[in-house]
Amino acid sequence: MERIVTMTDEESTDYREDKNQTFLHFELGDVFMRLAHASHKTDMEIVFLLGAVGCVSEYTPLLEFCARLFHVLARSLGSALFYKKTLRRAKQKLSFSLSSVPQPDDNKVRDECSLENVIKEAEFMIAESKTRSIKKYAPPPEVCDSKNGPEPPRREDRVGGELRSYWMGLDVKVKRDFMKVSIERVRSFVKGVHKSKGVDVLKHVLAIAREHKKWRVWVCRTKCDKVCFSAEECRSHLEEKHAANLEKDVAMRIGINWAYRIQHGRWEPVDTVAAVEMIKTQLEDVKAFTTRSRKMGWSDQWPLATADEERSNLLKEVKLLLVSLCEHQILSCSIRDWVMSFPVKHLKKLEVSEESIKDCRIVETPQGICFLEREELKQIRGFLKKIKCERHDGTDVVSRAVDSLLDRIRIKESIEFDEKFSLLLLDKRLLKSNHALFDDDDYEGKIKLVKDPDVHYAKAQAQGDDMISWLGDCSSVDKSFPGPIREHNLVIWVAVLRALQYTCKTLGTKYAKKEQVLEYEAALTFVENLCDERRKTVQEEDQWNSYASLLCDRF
Repeated sequence: MERIVTMTDEESTDYREDKNQTFLHFELGDVFMRLAHASHKTDMEIVFLLGAVGCVSEYTPLLEFCARLFHVLARSLGSALFYKKTLRRAKQKLSFSLSSVPQPDDNKVRDECSLENVIKEAEFMIAESKTRSIKKYAPPPEVCDSKNGPEPPRREDRVGGELRSYWMGLDVKVKRDFMKVSIERVRSFVKGVHKSKGVDVLKHVLAIAREHKKWRVWVCRTKCDKVCFSAEECRSHLEEKHAANLEKDVAMRIGINWAYRIQHGRWEPVDTVAAVEMIKTQLEDVKAFTTRSRKMGWSDQWPLATADEERSNLLKEVKLLLVSLCEHQILSCSIRDWVMSFPVKHLKKLEVSEESIKDCRIVETPQGICFLEREELKQIRGFLKKIKCERHDGTDVVSRAVDSLLDRIRIKESIEFDEKFSLLLLDKRLLKSNHALFDDDDYEGKIKLVKDPDVHYAKAQAQGDDMISWLGDCSSVDKSFPGPIREHNLVIWVAVLRALQYTCKTLGTKYAKKEQVLEYEAALTFVENLCDERRKTVQEEDQWNSYASLLCDRF
């Protein structure tokens, strides 16, 4: 008799919700994939692809879509890592019997090849990566149809030309007056476009500007609308009021000062015996010159062993390795601390107290590495060589893309009003002011009040058409000007966050494994100490017990 399987109402609802959720993430991934296709051969292509992967990677019905996205990423980055992910997802897809879920038919993802061919290519490239680096896939260039001829000028360009001519023909006084924007007219415009809600927001913004003389703030969107005036204040608010735990057990990169000291130090071997003698007999003098050199991190008053060529060459190698890690922004504090533990151990062997080491600031500077002998330097060199600098997971591309976007939309200047807050004064550089570009960090994000707007614009020559270029976001405008607010494209930032979310999952997995290993290490250390205690009381080797029996006896 045929068995009929039925679902309860609750199971049926869960099934529909799972199916709807799968389709939603499929649609999101499809959008990002199409945006990647439109951003071909740019860093944003990788960002959108990683964003798409972040949308679909956790959904079993979307395994094929995910495999093909990994395939495109592997080709674009020349990454064995993504070829391995491609292979794993493609094989998972073939091993499962899945419900029918539509797959995007875009040629960029499907690549006109079957999943079996994708698997063969992935296996081949993974094998090749063991003997040589993988080259990035370069698609054939697009062929343009010469019959069509050049495109006619866009309407925006024609209008831009007319505006430029009109602007250049205006009187200097008219141009200067144009830079004074009436707050009342802004309020009227906002009311016409955004109704009363927009007016309320504008009123709130102007109130903050009047009271705090700042235009950039951090607003808590968790459970309140607390306005903070610095990132630190916002962080404290989240931790104190909303119990946010922002201190995560993740690797922290070294600071700018340490990176500078590594890159610009002398890296010459110190005569350790003579230096130790100085510490023991002239401690106050040593403390004095190391304190003076604290900012630079290197002192020229330590005795040097310039004749020791082997140590000198080893130090140069260590420096190059550390500089490379700094340049790739992967030199963590934990690696630095591990390296700097060597000088402490070495000097302790030479009977230098830990307090003296601290007083002489030896571990506060990479110059401490110059105290080490050959074997210790070789050990450090060997460890640093094992650290891979090149990234093949796309995170460096995401960082580069984000930096390029932020450089265009980050606004560092102050914003200027008249003292009555009746006029908003546009940047006078748009009138070709003779003044230097704004670079005073003291005024970053602040409101500057101008007593007399006419005097404010008096030195601006009102020559050129940068104003029209800026209004039209033309590439010819001075790059120091921030881009228009429309460049805060939410789709881009959602893709960036999805990409970060996906890459951070891998990091989280690695940290989970690390914690597990550390737990094993702690357990083994405990057992070893237990055995050592037992060994001290039982001298005869034939009476020693195994770890297991000792633990059973103890617990």
